[in-house]
Amino acid sequence: MIETLLKKNEYKSLEILSKEALEGIFHGKHRSILHGFSSEFKEFKSYEQGENPRNIDWKLFGKTDKLYTKTYQDETNIKVYFILDISSSMYFPMDTKEKINKAIQIIATLATILQKQKDLFGVIFMSDDLTFESKLGHSLAHLKYIYQALEQLVLENTTKKKTGYPDLIKGKIELLGSKKKIYFISDLMFTETENATFIQSMLEIKALKNEIEILYILDPSEITIQNSSSNYMNIEDKETDEVLSIHIDNYKDTLEKMHELKFENLISKLTQKGIKTHVISVEQPLINLVKQII
Repeated sequence: MIETLLKKNEYKSLEILSKEALEGIFHGKHRSILHGFSSEFKEFKSYEQGENPRNIDWKLFGKTDKLYTKTYQDETNIKVYFILDISSSMYFPMDTKEKINKAIQIIATLATILQKQKDLFGVIFMSDDLTFESKLGHSLAHLKYIYQALEQLVLENTTKKKTGYPDLIKGKIELLGSKKKIYFISDLMFTETENATFIQSMLEIKALKNEIEILYILDPSEITIQNSSSNYMNIEDKETDEVLSIHIDNYKDTLEKMHELKFENLISKLTQKGIKTHVISVEQPLINLVKQII
């Protein structure tokens, strides 16, 4: 029932959509599904009779022949940033805006989960400039504020918003701080130079003990060719309005090669560095995509 509702094309408010998605994910169960950083080790102390033996450090016992337990600092709540690419390519196809719509639905659903868990979350929107940044918060009012900011994205003029995402992220590294979970949401339409900048930024952010997940938003029409009566296809750059006419056979090869290069030059390199990337196809139901991420 819920997946049928979420497959419909008519627009729903993010609040309604997120609540419907949560019903399908939780099925009435109340459990934490987005976790913060584990409790941090503080010090060893001598084991005392009656304490839980599971806390004994047996490796230390083997070296010292004495019983010690580990003590921990209080577990920290998760702090999450969603950093969304809102360049023009994210609004493809322009008639349905499937990529940006699916991206904001996912963010809204995850933010709703975090609010229920009383964890801090915030959003940052970037195109060729940093266009919006919220503070971290966990109140219901903060969640509604995030809903409004996300919904406003669909109404904005998206003409010629170039991708400055990698460079802007590089400038935000220090401000993001440490020990956060950061979702980067983008169609990864970068140049070779931007690929290198993006990878380096991810490594620097990870080095600050942040946990990173990349949501690669993909519309199937970007990698497959539709039936056409013409022998030529026009490729339009939505960020510059440049149009290139290309033979349909070459067009197919070009699409496949571009997709292969994106995995070879960017996604596979990030994976090798321990940075998780989720391929988010807009044709999949919202529930399936959220389950894939959490």
